[in-house]
Amino acid sequence: MPWSEVSKGRCERAVGENETFIKILADAARPLNREHWAINIVAAVTPIGSLVGEDLPCLFREAWKALRFLHPTIAAYIVNDDIYVYEVPDGNALEQWATETFQVVEDKTADEMIACMSPRPYATMTYLPRTRELLGHSQHWRTDGVGGFILMDDFLDLTTRLPPPDASKLQWGQETARLAPSIEEAANVPGTRSAKDKELGAKCVDTFNLAAGAIGIASPAPAETVPGGTHISRLHLTEAETAAILQASKTLEISVTAVVHASIAAANYELASPSEKTKHYTSTIRYSFRPFLPKPYSGREYAATIFTTGWMFAVPADSSWAERALMYHEQYRLGLRPEYVSAHREYALGLCDLLRSLPEGAPSPTDVDISSVGVVERYMGRAKGKAERGIRVDRVWGGLEMVNRQGVCHVWTFRDRLCLNLAYNEAFMERADMDAFLEVVRESLLRGLGVEDQEST
Repeated sequence: MPWSEVSKGRCERAVGENETFIKILADAARPLNREHWAINIVAAVTPIGSLVGEDLPCLFREAWKALRFLHPTIAAYIVNDDIYVYEVPDGNALEQWATETFQVVEDKTADEMIACMSPRPYATMTYLPRTRELLGHSQHWRTDGVGGFILMDDFLDLTTRLPPPDASKLQWGQETARLAPSIEEAANVPGTRSAKDKELGAKCVDTFNLAAGAIGIASPAPAETVPGGTHISRLHLTEAETAAILQASKTLEISVTAVVHASIAAANYELASPSEKTKHYTSTIRYSFRPFLPKPYSGREYAATIFTTGWMFAVPADSSWAERALMYHEQYRLGLRPEYVSAHREYALGLCDLLRSLPEGAPSPTDVDISSVGVVERYMGRAKGKAERGIRVDRVWGGLEMVNRQGVCHVWTFRDRLCLNLAYNEAFMERADMDAFLEVVRESLLRGLGVEDQEST
């Protein structure tokens, strides 16, 4: 159902099936005052030129309000779990929203903020002057990694514009034309439930059965341990290492995502207890819908919506690194076929039913999964503005908040460096083990591709 104005200044639409699936996952952690799979995008920035002497917190706050005008869904909220609501603000409501959603925190880092995040109704932006970091935070049912980087890019673009944005002069009410649709609407997924769609949707749901009996990493935490905050281990390969990996992958005619995925599988086996090492490894084959959608949904206009999908895929314990890399490559080559898109509503409905049917206290996976966004510069520039007045983006990263015993290795490249961030919950995993995991990924990757070992940071 598309957005519609139900009363003056108030628009609503139904929450989509894919959004509902992600929200069920997220809300499972609400009794702990946390949100599973909330998404964070971080940019470490340096002002250049005349911007050095300007009031950055004030500029950022005004840009945040202007970003709402460009992407109004960052300020939409969900009621009764099934209705998405957006309200056109007057001047007072806009300032109140900005006060609730934009903050300056002088004495913390992005990592420290993420470790103590609690659920929010809207997307938020935090400026951390000590580390010059900007932390964009959102519910995952509102956006995804690609969308998050686009939102950060547009935010920095607004910050560096001349004249600076003045939200009080914007034509509020016109922004409702840019409210983001659900993936079911954007992809024109049929509303009627055909037998063919039901069959394919059920087959996709069945891939989640591959999680049963799969390998996991040993955790020292007792079963009754209460989750803590999300922590992050990171390893960024050098430019030389990255260039060598890209060339070796090209020579083998295999994607970088596939070879990294094979190395993440290797690290799962390396850190597993002896009794686990004979089990298969199950992980997610993730896709962005955006390249498969018609305009304008394939572009930047609808960054504030979740356009991701995926299915589970298993590799056997006795497969080699090269065999796994080829298996993953074949999965990433499949693309999203029209029949898969057509069946996606059924798929999401089946996943919702699956989550709702899980018994209370069901054990969570204990492996490390993968999530890759590829080359970030496709969505976010290295700088904004001009040398006379601008912002340089020194580092970027994104990741999910984790409340269960599973970890996620986020993979991307930026400024010609392959980057790995492993998000995990501090209550279940030790930092030393997660740092060691990333070292195994790196060593496996370089060894598998025949690339000379060099020092990473």
